[in-house]
Amino acid sequence: MRLPALRIALAAVLVVGSCVSARADDVDFVIQAGHEGRPESCAPLHVKACNLGTGAAGERERDWTRIVADETARKLRAAGYTVVRRPADYPAHDTARAAVFLHFDGSSVACRSGASAGFPAETSRAFIDAWERRYRALFPYRFVGENFTTNEREYYGFRKVDAPEKLLIEFGEMTCPEQYAWMAPRLHELGDLVAAFLIEQTPR
Repeated sequence: MRLPALRIALAAVLVVGSCVSARADDVDFVIQAGHEGRPESCAPLHVKACNLGTGAAGERERDWTRIVADETARKLRAAGYTVVRRPADYPAHDTARAAVFLHFDGSSVACRSGASAGFPAETSRAFIDAWERRYRALFPYRFVGENFTTNEREYYGFRKVDAPEKLLIEFGEMTCPEQYAWMAPRLHELGDLVAAFLIEQTPR
């Protein structure tokens, strides 16, 4: 009877240890892929508004954000930075130097939207302006503004991390055929762009 009991005790220690380490990570960057892991993650984590994101031409936003986020994390880690890669839903709370939350927009009327940025009040104007300058120089379509929806201004992910700089990035509108055609072959390039921006704005 002692061996099974010992195994149970060891398993309990491992579970507790993993929960402690998951509560907060002191890292350079947190990178979240919007809608990634849904709908499977919603019920276990009691997510009431299980927004699955947009999509077009057989592609889903949550697949695109994963590609961009993975590439961003890969580039940052290759440069020697510590990174936590998060999906849409997770129980942890992180501490970092900066956090970005990656999304693509959609519209019921095609081409009514475009690129935009969301951020809480504590994010510095310099950080926001630096991203917008960098992305406007690349993105040839409409930039619709900053915090132009409640979801951008009050994005739930902002509450999941303690960081002086937090930014939600909408790269463009998937439901606009022209923007879709421009973004689709550039997902890895977008990840590289976000990584370069973060390295530039948060030097060691």
